Amino acid sequence: MKLSTQLSVSLLIFLLAVFAGSFFINVKMTKEYVNEQLATHAQDTATSLGLAMAPYITQENGQAVAETMVNAIFDRGYYQTISVKDASGNTLIIRQNPNKIDTVPNWFTEAVHVTPPVKNTELNDGWTMAGQLTVQSHPGLANEKLWDSITQSALMFFIAFVIAYLVLLVIIRQITKPLEIVTQKIGDIQNQKFSEIDYQPFTKEFSFITLAVNKLSRAVESMFKELTARAEQFKAIAYGDSLTGLSNRNAFNRHMNALLSGAATVEEGYVVLIRLTQLARVNNLLGGAEGDEYVSAAAKKLKLAAMQFPDKVTLFRVSGSDFAILMEAVSQQECEKRLKSLSDEMNKIDFLKDGDKTAWIGAAKYSSENSFAEVMEKADSALLAATKLDRGWQFASELTYIHSNTEWRERLNNILLQQYADILIQPIFSTENKAPCYYEGFARFKDVSTNTDIPMSQLIPASERLHLIPQVDRLVTSLVVSKLMASPHTVAVNIATASIANADFCQWLGGYLLEHKSLCDRLAFEIEDSAIIYYREATLKFCDMVKKAGCTITIEHFGDNLASLSGLRAIQPDFVKISGKLTKDIHEDKDNQLFVSSLVSIANGLHIKVIAELVESELESNTLSKLQVVYQQGYHFAKPTAWRLGK
Repeated sequence: MKLSTQLSVSLLIFLLAVFAGSFFINVKMTKEYVNEQLATHAQDTATSLGLAMAPYITQENGQAVAETMVNAIFDRGYYQTISVKDASGNTLIIRQNPNKIDTVPNWFTEAVHVTPPVKNTELNDGWTMAGQLTVQSHPGLANEKLWDSITQSALMFFIAFVIAYLVLLVIIRQITKPLEIVTQKIGDIQNQKFSEIDYQPFTKEFSFITLAVNKLSRAVESMFKELTARAEQFKAIAYGDSLTGLSNRNAFNRHMNALLSGAATVEEGYVVLIRLTQLARVNNLLGGAEGDEYVSAAAKKLKLAAMQFPDKVTLFRVSGSDFAILMEAVSQQECEKRLKSLSDEMNKIDFLKDGDKTAWIGAAKYSSENSFAEVMEKADSALLAATKLDRGWQFASELTYIHSNTEWRERLNNILLQQYADILIQPIFSTENKAPCYYEGFARFKDVSTNTDIPMSQLIPASERLHLIPQVDRLVTSLVVSKLMASPHTVAVNIATASIANADFCQWLGGYLLEHKSLCDRLAFEIEDSAIIYYREATLKFCDMVKKAGCTITIEHFGDNLASLSGLRAIQPDFVKISGKLTKDIHEDKDNQLFVSSLVSIANGLHIKVIAELVESELESNTLSKLQVVYQQGYHFAKPTAWRLGK
């Protein structure tokens, strides 16, 4: 309730109380006064009239004279009843007036009841009693007197209330005006308007408020300026990447959450994750300064590429080797063109001059219906799937399975709990002997809920992301060894780089091979050439261990990373498997033929046998044979088939 309303109501209640009290006192006193006056007047009238008419009552014709006297007095209107009785009590004369007076409301006369006084006097002729005169005053006179007094009091009360209320409004205005100004000023301070109050309150007691608010305004303005400066510094630290000058992961998270919050209409777009593949190797081989230079060069490339795209493209550095691009309001077709362009541009940064890809790229669509976690899980799945593709980029929408980390962990735990997988084998064919040299084993796992095969291109990256790949490799190795007990084949198991770097896995494998030493001459291990680059020492120890156990070692994807050539002499593998990127359509590519010929010469010089993978046609096979690639693997010879024991 407003202060003016509170005070006016309080004033009204107070004046009503005063009016009620004065009304009660006034009515009481007026009634007493009027009753006293009426009683006196009635007594005087009765005495004087009685003396005047007493001689005539006893006379024969005197009653008429007495009646005339009574009428003369009664017509004045001051009396309600005048009656004359003889000595025997018989009524000789009676006059009466009604109680009602038109000037006084009925409700008032009923509420304020007045009992008029009655006075009696004896009539005698000086010797004997002739009769009795009774005079009763009229109550209307008292009511009229009281009504006039009350109406005058009410009028005075109303005038007093109006005057007091107007004065009160003026006082309230003088009191509230500085409060309103102070309140408005506090609102201005909240809105970062720090001007001072230029107003002197009418009430001096309120001057301290304006002085205090002015002091507060100056203090807040000073603190705001200081906080603003600090906020800008914090923003630069919290939302910026000092090395590249790009916005960092905090800014990316903030931007994404704002896009997905639903506060505004969001057009569908794409989150693109870009991972630099060479950063770890640059840091290990060349040092941290060169690694920073590598990241800066990649950031410049990305900036230039992003500038070529239309509006609503934002670039972030989200971690050491990871960048993110938000492409708003773009179709998948347009996004695909951009991914190809980004991949081509990034691969121009061959910092190590080894021909390896510079970046893997994954893209996922987002809309206001998606959560941040869902979008990032899709983009991350696409990025990991891209590491298995020659083109180096992947859309999440093209993946068969996209699950959260929790769902992937549950599926992988179910696989590990069941301790089962279908094992397929594909022969590495010797073109000289026209027979398989050994077989490469492939595990196929089924989803428990759908009973469908889980694509390895997604299962392996998910296992690596959740650090479960050593357990998966342990299961596959166990299954292959158990089948070897009932099979004459030599079969190779693919071991992930993360497993080679895992001390617990290597310790388990060393003990497991000792337990099954009789089978080791028919057990091979295929490792990626990137293991030599990323985990050189761990890879050397691993290869030394399995070779001492009597197993065969094959280096996969040979030729993808020229840096891996330096590790061949130290490892001395039994086989190197030339990358399928080099063998595909080799009969039409003179450069690849020359490159493969050089690799074969290097391998032969180290007494290492060479295998060509992904051989799909007779023309490719013949060309490879001419290049002295004796061992070949691919659909031209056989597709992977279920491993049947005893054959």
